[in-house]
Amino acid sequence: MPSIISANLHITGNLESDGDIQVDGRVDGDIKSSKLAISETAIVNGVIDAETVMVAGQVNGKIRARDLAMTRTSRVIADVVQERLSIESGAYFEGNCRHAPKDGVKDGNVVSVRKIEAVPSSAALKGPGEGFKKVGGGLLSDGQNIG
Repeated sequence: MPSIISANLHITGNLESDGDIQVDGRVDGDIKSSKLAISETAIVNGVIDAETVMVAGQVNGKIRARDLAMTRTSRVIADVVQERLSIESGAYFEGNCRHAPKDGVKDGNVVSVRKIEAVPSSAALKGPGEGFKKVGGGLLSDGQNIG
């Protein structure tokens, strides 16, 4: 069950929860949670940091999320860093948008980078996809390791 900021509530300050938060009112401050739902009546001015964010209301600031959905009623004026993004027709979005790698982001920077060794030329002579195995987000020659 989410913590709910009701429509008649105006909070000035930061919110942090290990659980879910639903904002129906106004928050002037940063929000950090697992899941965040911003309803049609809500206004958030600040930085949002959550695994999953659903925006139906208004956001001004920054959004960092693994999954971000903007409904047709949303008004987002923010810089966004996300892994998966969904924007319904009719949504208003103004700002920069950057894709986050599956390894995640922290303050807009890549958290971890994997070193990949060169593929031996004999593997390159095989047909497309032959002699390769799927590792993480890429293909490596059989027997090759990620460093």
